Amino acid sequence: MRRIAAAIPCMLLLCAPPIAGAQEVTLPFGWSSTVRTDHLPEFVAPPGPNLYNASPTLRVGWGIDSPTGFVRIGKEVWVFFNSGNQYGTTVKVARYRGSNIEHTERQADGVISVEPGVSTHFCGGLWYDSAAGKLYAPIHCEYVRGIQPPAGWCRKKTRLATSTDRGETWTMEGDILTDVLPEQGDWLKFSGSYFEAGPADFDFYADERGGYFYIFTCNAFAPKSGAMNNFLWFNEAARCAIADRMAPGKWRKFCRGTWSEPGLGGKSSRVTMGSYSIYGRVIYNRFLKTYMRIGVVLGAVDRRYTTLGFGDGSIYCSTCDDLATQHWTPMGKVIDDPPNAKFGFTLTDGGGRDPASCDRMLRVYNYWLYDIPSRAIDITFVHGSTRTAGFPRYGSYAFEPLPESGDTLVSRRTKIVGCDDGATRYGGPGWTRKTSAAYFHGAAMESGEKGAFVQFSFRGPSIYWRAVADSAGGKADLVLDGGSAGTVDTYFKDEIPNQFAFVRTGLDPRMTHTLKAVVRGERNPFSAGTFVRHMAFEYGAESYRASAGFSSVQGKNNWHYSAPDGREMRFVDFDRAPAETPGGKERKTFANEWRDTTGGRIGNSYQESGRSAVARTWIAPRAGALLIECSVLADTPGTGEATISCNKKAIWSGWVSPDGAPAPVVLSVAVSGGDAIRFSLVADGPSKSCRVTWDPVLTYTK
Repeated sequence: MRRIAAAIPCMLLLCAPPIAGAQEVTLPFGWSSTVRTDHLPEFVAPPGPNLYNASPTLRVGWGIDSPTGFVRIGKEVWVFFNSGNQYGTTVKVARYRGSNIEHTERQADGVISVEPGVSTHFCGGLWYDSAAGKLYAPIHCEYVRGIQPPAGWCRKKTRLATSTDRGETWTMEGDILTDVLPEQGDWLKFSGSYFEAGPADFDFYADERGGYFYIFTCNAFAPKSGAMNNFLWFNEAARCAIADRMAPGKWRKFCRGTWSEPGLGGKSSRVTMGSYSIYGRVIYNRFLKTYMRIGVVLGAVDRRYTTLGFGDGSIYCSTCDDLATQHWTPMGKVIDDPPNAKFGFTLTDGGGRDPASCDRMLRVYNYWLYDIPSRAIDITFVHGSTRTAGFPRYGSYAFEPLPESGDTLVSRRTKIVGCDDGATRYGGPGWTRKTSAAYFHGAAMESGEKGAFVQFSFRGPSIYWRAVADSAGGKADLVLDGGSAGTVDTYFKDEIPNQFAFVRTGLDPRMTHTLKAVVRGERNPFSAGTFVRHMAFEYGAESYRASAGFSSVQGKNNWHYSAPDGREMRFVDFDRAPAETPGGKERKTFANEWRDTTGGRIGNSYQESGRSAVARTWIAPRAGALLIECSVLADTPGTGEATISCNKKAIWSGWVSPDGAPAPVVLSVAVSGGDAIRFSLVADGPSKSCRVTWDPVLTYTK
């Protein structure tokens, strides 16, 4: 048994170095903990030589790839989880019963039958209706897994299963939580480069004090093509009145401060716990009189898929006094264990009998697919004061607005201006250009010299500053419209390329505002440098970027895809070819583009003419002054003519060829509602083809 250093009341316990200026918050308690890896229940630490077939009598499918759930039935504890292939149509459910979670005996397996193509991961939590003698189990489900790759993730949703014979047989009641566009082919209907993976990978909590069931889901906006950016994972919350018994259609998602959106197809907001969220479990602590969420930080690197994410898999804690409000505190580090890859958690009181509440002692079972050995952590809480871990204030966000989200920041309406844009002004010493594939347009400007500054003027209701957080990050003073807007510390031990370092909303949209970031030449004690790395500004604007609005839906985000003569185009998700061998799978190549019968193609940021012209058309939603910005770069040996027109009247045209420089275009035009701005391309000759990179941005300036 290993003992972790105890927290002492009223004494500052630092489980990890604090980050000065980031989140000056303390939690009103401390803790001590002990860890053991022996004498654990086999359903969190299966015996045997390997993870996949750990025991001849206990098969856990893909190892321990989903949290183990337990529930009290009368005076007994019952444990249920997958015993077999989660991706089968008939899935075995292991059943244990006993006096507490560590003293149980194996019962005959249960069974649940599901339709092909939908996984059944038992189970993130359970509830027993003693009056009806009925078990309720939300289930994590994966579907449309054939899109990965190229997609960064599969589709996910949460379903409900019930049993009236203590888990021997289960009935699938249906979906209870889905994303906004949950059908099989809907992932390419999402705007831009990302799709919503879906609300699953959850933990369940029955709050009988407040009268609601809660599900905290792990969701993400995953790339339609490319490796998953783990910084884009986040938590969401949904609830259902206990009186409604978890029924499909009775769940509501938490969205912008209210439980207003339906669980099926509704939008939701991020539930942030001091900037970043936790993948773990919830329990009520009667000693501290608060709800606690224990787990790892979402975004911790899962090296099966990506290396872009948090390098620290330590165990964190966040608290909330009222689940109806979802006001979670910043996170304190409970176990300092950066290499941890145990992402599974089961919580119980010190006696191993109660999954819903504990007193001073909380027991955490921590396990996962590859990382062995599993462990049990007994945490004893004391009154005191603990500094939180100091994550940067704002979470990480994609470089384009995602309108399908209900979260204010995720679905923001902005125009993004990269570090190389001519509207950005630099002054003072030391500015150099740093490149990274993770940065917006692959670059950031950095300086660690005192007095260096970057400045941007704009007209709009909000401003967002993207400055990279990393281990050499320093401090910067912010000046907005001539007044101090505070100091930002850009240090964090992991590089976070997607973060907002500063956000200010509620500005007068009629005024021109100026934001200036001035390098202090100072660092907190844990940083290796004083560098401030400026990547981009975003400001509130009604702006339409072709690639950010691209989808498989004609007219979505005001964009249409056709030939100038009106010839119809069709959307193609994959090019499919027969299997090379008998019984093999068909070969698929990701397309994600609109095509016509002459060889014309339109993708998210490119156009290719076939034997005749193709056009991307934007329809103005209202009257106003419009700024059109773009450049046209030839990608193929062919040459062609690019034309921009308003209601069929050309307002710009130019020839593009592979040996020519990009053709930059900046146009101002007055439009009325319903006007058509068309970006058309035709090759030089009817039998030739020309492909160009062309990603126009249209912004209302008045």
